[in-house]
Amino acid sequence: MALAASISSPQLRYCSSAPPPRCRRLRPVATSAAPRSEESVVVVGAGVAGLATAVALRRLGVGAAVLEQGEALRAGGTSLTLFKNGWRVLDAIGVADELRAKYLRIQGMRMRSPAGSGRDLREFSFEEEAPGQEVRAVERRVLLETLASKLPPGSISFSSKLKSIAEKGPDGTLLELEDGRQILSKIVIGCDGVNSPIARWMGFSEPRYVGHMAFRGLAEYADGQPFEPKVNYIYGRGVRAGFVPVSATKVYWFICFNRQDPGPKITDPAALKSEALELVRCWPSDLLAVMRSTPEGAVVRTPLVDRWLWPGLAPSASRGGRVVLAGDAWHPMTPNLGQGACCALEDAVVLARRLVPAAAGAGAAAGAVEAAMRAYEAERWARVFPLTARAGLVGALVQWGNPAVCAARDGVVIPRLVRLGPFLEHTNFECDLIEPAAQSL
Repeated sequence: MALAASISSPQLRYCSSAPPPRCRRLRPVATSAAPRSEESVVVVGAGVAGLATAVALRRLGVGAAVLEQGEALRAGGTSLTLFKNGWRVLDAIGVADELRAKYLRIQGMRMRSPAGSGRDLREFSFEEEAPGQEVRAVERRVLLETLASKLPPGSISFSSKLKSIAEKGPDGTLLELEDGRQILSKIVIGCDGVNSPIARWMGFSEPRYVGHMAFRGLAEYADGQPFEPKVNYIYGRGVRAGFVPVSATKVYWFICFNRQDPGPKITDPAALKSEALELVRCWPSDLLAVMRSTPEGAVVRTPLVDRWLWPGLAPSASRGGRVVLAGDAWHPMTPNLGQGACCALEDAVVLARRLVPAAAGAGAAAGAVEAAMRAYEAERWARVFPLTARAGLVGALVQWGNPAVCAARDGVVIPRLVRLGPFLEHTNFECDLIEPAAQSL
């Protein structure tokens, strides 16, 4: 069966300027009272992993229907810091330059303690210590909108929350949505985030809370923000914070703090901002100024979680050559290396390149698709398992509250032992340009 991108649904209301692919609308199956359609590829989740996967498939000539449970693309969240491996992928799928034009290239890093006005511990230049590194913070909302704009109209179905999933043998996988619609798909790609129902269905454990919470915010400066393009880190005892200029008018900031359990969810924006300021009330004035310049609705608080994919213990990332996971749905990791979004982008291009040769064409064999999914898993596991573990260990080390340990960190480890080049070796990722296909199948 040729791969197609159409989905019979009245809720398809995402529009873009991209030309629609040439595709064949599949005949609805009339054996059920519930509305049912058939698809060749369905991506569940319109986050970074889902949209990047759909764009990569599209450039390789394959259309995909994208299901998003929200009423629109995620407008919440704040900013994502992308390193050179993320930008390599964005280059490969043709969206990097559009984003580069909007966001500042970060030139270096400054590390301080919170004492007084912020005692300097170390300062790095990316050009001097990590030549070729590219670091920019981008707004999550704009990244998603940019990716979505590369898909044809009707690719994304909003208000499409997954209710159940069931295997249907050689016919594919049946997805039932909360609104009663049913979709029978030859291939399902689960990009439905940290709390993925698809990962749960495949036997994965719930992500593990690591004992740290994070506040994040996006400050706005209508008349221009005053900071140099550097990442600013401030390390305290059991608390760390930082900020980084995003654009000429916006600055991203975060606070990471220890907490035994996540506690109740706070929905009052003013209370969120007040709690964040209270955590660092005696810290350097530039950090406090950034936080105070943040609209109350632009502050979020989230628990930090991960899932270590222990060999021999973790389930497979694919099931039956029909369902496969990508991004946070498969390997949620803490943000201590800034690699969550970058790895999701890497997943997208690797999975697309593996799947398309196996799945494209009328005679695509299930065995070939299953082998492609297994090859994707093997390639990506060797990358994401060490990064997930390393991110977790780094977080545990920098969140120490012991005074002696913190003194050693501030007096010895950061000033004398940390080397930026070796520390950022994990951002090396080879990714060739995906030349756009003449048309989607």
